[in-house]
Amino acid sequence: MGLLSLIVYNFLLILGLFVLAPFWIGYLLLAPKTRAGFWEKLGIYPATLQERLRKAENAPRRIWFHAVSVGEFNAIKSLAAELGSSFEVVISTTTRTGHDLAQRTFPEIAVIYFPFDFRSVIERAVQLVQPDLMVIAETEIWPNFIDMTSRRFDIPTLLINGRLSQRSYKGYRWIRLLVKPSLNQFAHLYVQSQADANRIQALADLRPEQLTVAGNLKFDLIPTVDPVKQNQLSRLLNIQPDDTVLTLASTHSGEDLPLLESYIQLKKDFPELKLILAPRHPERLPEIKNILNSKALSFSVRSQLTEDKPNTQPIVVLDSIGELLTIYSFSRIAVMGGSFIEKGGQNPLEPLSQRVPVIFGPYMHNFAEISRMVKEAEAGYQVQDQPGLINAVTALLTQPEIYDTIAEHGQRLIENNRGAKEIIDKAIRSYLQ
Repeated sequence: MGLLSLIVYNFLLILGLFVLAPFWIGYLLLAPKTRAGFWEKLGIYPATLQERLRKAENAPRRIWFHAVSVGEFNAIKSLAAELGSSFEVVISTTTRTGHDLAQRTFPEIAVIYFPFDFRSVIERAVQLVQPDLMVIAETEIWPNFIDMTSRRFDIPTLLINGRLSQRSYKGYRWIRLLVKPSLNQFAHLYVQSQADANRIQALADLRPEQLTVAGNLKFDLIPTVDPVKQNQLSRLLNIQPDDTVLTLASTHSGEDLPLLESYIQLKKDFPELKLILAPRHPERLPEIKNILNSKALSFSVRSQLTEDKPNTQPIVVLDSIGELLTIYSFSRIAVMGGSFIEKGGQNPLEPLSQRVPVIFGPYMHNFAEISRMVKEAEAGYQVQDQPGLINAVTALLTQPEIYDTIAEHGQRLIENNRGAKEIIDKAIRSYLQ
């Protein structure tokens, strides 16, 4: 059944390529972000990258980590850094933001774009990278890639920090005959929760020894705040230790306006309240500025601040990458974006690690297990709408004893759920010994 499913998949892939060709050509022409890494995704690599990836005769064994974007990269970052002291590491991403962050974080490591799922393209990519182990973060199921690495090239392929939400599970059930062979080709799957394991098992009928509930890497891999960067950023944003800062983190188009309206309401009772608005995609800055101007709100833009010209406004738009954890460190409350529209929310663990209570909306399906744990631990609030958000912020700002209890619960939640990193690190090393 595996071969037949691949034949069907590749037929549909080629058919879709021809049918949708005009759309994709137009999209590539009009969206610079989409064009990033286009040739690498086709398996065409610059000579400098080819030279960098050429394996020396006695080089250490090589691990190829794949992380789709920023969230997945942050999950594997610490793991890749530690394994990089014993093995050679190559990292691939799909998005430009993930690629740029990986390059800035690991300038000494080769970072490439993940290939399109065509067999000839994948063959060029694998022959260039020559990994001894393939490690895919979270749930990336590309049938040709998994088949080529595991069967054609006989490279053990692991899924780590795997998750499968109820919504994704319902979608995958419709294509179970295509997904099942790919899941079965993983040498091992390390998933975040028993619920994820149950859903994957229902799709794939894996052997018991092929699937492990390791926990969520994100509990282990929360970085520490650099005090030098913290001081520098607080000066630029003109934030004092006793300031009350509300952070709207990783917001998406469609929720900025209602969240800002909530802030305007809160300012009536808390005139000292400062706001940091961090859109999920910094390129949405023109849209954000239009919304702020339409509400006659005074604001600064992070990229335009300097030591000579620091912030003087109550609102700052964070249009940078990699500074959100530092922002949390001097926030009072964090509101998780993507959760007030059907985007699936954002990871609440980083603000919790800084003793910052979190508030999120009704749509947290991308972090269903973590949000469930946050609610059960009473480390934050889930609200349904703007009035609920205003009430939650008001409660936290007016009742110090409740605030301190929730902040302590967040710290305890993280400490009690560490351990996935050790399990996965040990497993990777065992495959490469």
